[in-house]
Amino acid sequence: MNNNIYLLLRIIFFAFFLLWFILHLTDRRRVFNGLAFFISLGSFLALLILIGFTNEIRILNIIAGMIIIGVIILLPILYIIGSIILFTTGKTVIKKEGFSLSHGLSILFGIGIISSSIILPIFINRIKSKILIGLMGFFITVFSYFVLGFIIFLTSSLIYNLWYEKRNKDYLIVLGAGLIGDRVTPLLASRIDKAIEFYNSQKEKGVKPPKIIMSGGQGPDEVVSEAFAMKSYALEMNIPEEDILMEDKSTNTKENLKFSTNLIKNDSPKNNPKVLLFTTNYHVLRAGILAKSMGLNYNGLGSKTKFYYYVSAIIREYIAIIYLNLNKNILFAIFIGVFYFLSFVNWN
Repeated sequence: MNNNIYLLLRIIFFAFFLLWFILHLTDRRRVFNGLAFFISLGSFLALLILIGFTNEIRILNIIAGMIIIGVIILLPILYIIGSIILFTTGKTVIKKEGFSLSHGLSILFGIGIISSSIILPIFINRIKSKILIGLMGFFITVFSYFVLGFIIFLTSSLIYNLWYEKRNKDYLIVLGAGLIGDRVTPLLASRIDKAIEFYNSQKEKGVKPPKIIMSGGQGPDEVVSEAFAMKSYALEMNIPEEDILMEDKSTNTKENLKFSTNLIKNDSPKNNPKVLLFTTNYHVLRAGILAKSMGLNYNGLGSKTKFYYYVSAIIREYIAIIYLNLNKNILFAIFIGVFYFLSFVNWN
């Protein structure tokens, strides 16, 4: 029996690790990459535990025991720390940036986690109706599906941001992000700084520096276009004007990509110029996924942002990713919820 389990775990580990490795090398703009990584990591840990407890070598026994104890201790600690982070960062972002639904997402997420893992189970123990217990279980199951999806998305995003890009690009597209008067915000400045850092790094390697496309239109409450303010900032950072292009018509990420691509087609002598996106770390994976859905071979690099802002922002990005395949996600979540409900009612 142990040999069969051992063989199965080895197959799962090597298959999903190889799958993750190939997918990450060929196209890292997939949330599925995070799922493949999770499965390979989980099967690897299970494999270590099995080897440890079926082997007489003491050091392997100790390693297996440490993994189990570590998981038992670590999960509750991560739960507590995660809940505290969700509430404290949510409070901070509202205090600093003002109240809005998007700024309160981390608090809402924290309430959902505590409700599904503590409050509802307490009520379930006091309810006698199988139907009501089953319905509560249904909602917990559906919510758990989205929580697991968020963990996978977060993992994919973190891994995506670790990638190194070759200094051989023709164009760098910096995505706009609002202004303060006629000046770029600190968040937008960090995106431009990241692009300028790449520009200078490529230039220092003796490779022709890329052109930087500042992409962002003018909102109804803005005195100039984002592209104009971004260009002004880049000029202050000593980027030659001939290496800066402006795309000043876009109002969202999809239009950033579409209009910037049209600009590249009109400017580039190459059929397939190498293009790299620049945005903030929480947004870069979704920007890459959106580019892929538009048939564009663009990857991206993300600038850092303050942690208190990152937490709500990455939740917002996850919701946007869900929205890209809204019907499929809702149907699958309902399916597993109904499956749990029917299983529970029939079993009891």
